[in-house]
Amino acid sequence: MTENDKLKTLKLLAKRYARATGQPLHVALDLVASRLGFPHWNSLTGSAKGEWAPSEAQVAAIKALVLRITSHEGTTFDHIFGGADAITRGEVRGHPYELSTMLGDVHMKGDSWRIVLPENPSAAPHVEIDIEQAQNNPMNDRVLLVEAIGIAKDLMKRVNARRFADWPRRATKPDAEGKVRHPLLEMEETNRWYCLHCDAEITGPQIAGNQWHCPGCGASPINIFPEAFWLGPNDERPVPVQARAEGQEIEPIVSVVDPRPRLDLNKDQVTHLIRAALFEDTTNASERMGAGLAEIWVDDDLNVVVSFKDHYWPEDKEPVAAIKVAALLGIEIDLEVTWSNPLFAWPGLGTVTHSTVEYTRLMLDAYRSHGTVEKTRKPITPQSELL
Repeated sequence: MTENDKLKTLKLLAKRYARATGQPLHVALDLVASRLGFPHWNSLTGSAKGEWAPSEAQVAAIKALVLRITSHEGTTFDHIFGGADAITRGEVRGHPYELSTMLGDVHMKGDSWRIVLPENPSAAPHVEIDIEQAQNNPMNDRVLLVEAIGIAKDLMKRVNARRFADWPRRATKPDAEGKVRHPLLEMEETNRWYCLHCDAEITGPQIAGNQWHCPGCGASPINIFPEAFWLGPNDERPVPVQARAEGQEIEPIVSVVDPRPRLDLNKDQVTHLIRAALFEDTTNASERMGAGLAEIWVDDDLNVVVSFKDHYWPEDKEPVAAIKVAALLGIEIDLEVTWSNPLFAWPGLGTVTHSTVEYTRLMLDAYRSHGTVEKTRKPITPQSELL
């Protein structure tokens, strides 16, 4: 490789680094120069006109630096959705950890501690410490905590690099007028953007520098638009966003938590448990349809009202299992039977068999005996062929 080729290679690597990190090209060029011992890129190119030339080893070192950010070899994760197999394992000062991603966030899990690094670059890292080991937790060590967050940030850089590769360059690099292009939506470039979530007005450099998350409320890129079209003529106009000062350190938010599963019952959970118990209470095909047709209401206190259809649930039959389930949950259950039109004629046929297949045969035979079977898309199979 000639000296000129080496300089071209260094410049190409700087361009890749700039695109992957969302930085201006001159910042990436100066970074390359600093890694080679020069104060800035112009100083490097000036020396290259004289006797100095980058060695093969120096070019290889810069290439390795860029590949570390832009390459995904050996990293089995999806940069947006993550997955069960998307785990990178390692150790930080002798403490094992697992790294994964989910919806753009980086998750780091160790023994009795967890770190979540949000996709929003202006959001603070969240650190959870298990309450049972709160006193002797590794994350109490400030040096170890900073190093662990640094590892998570390194993975986030690679996540961002993959994301930025799909974005237009103008989405991360404002022009001289501060105009930027939305990375996801087909829109014209502008230097003023608006957050649907908090109505903030955001400059092009602000939104690009925060990776298209609102610097005020943290809303995602899908909430950012070039006009505040949702505001009416009498609504207050958007005000400039109050963003965090550039370079300001973000302190992690540390919480002591109880990681044990906690049951917080909701209406859906109660409904499913009660209906499952109703099916357990059935003794024939008719009652089983009654369990499926029963309307179950659950109020805000999780107390239950079960309304049965009169043709499919005996009025004097108590749903014993459902009542016991309600007792275990500590909630009240009220029962009622209401009148309704039956699904089919002769609903009592379902009381003589527990088999839905047998009930269907009996029901069809009854209809046939009166010559009232309606046409279906396919011919009804005679009973003799099913036996």
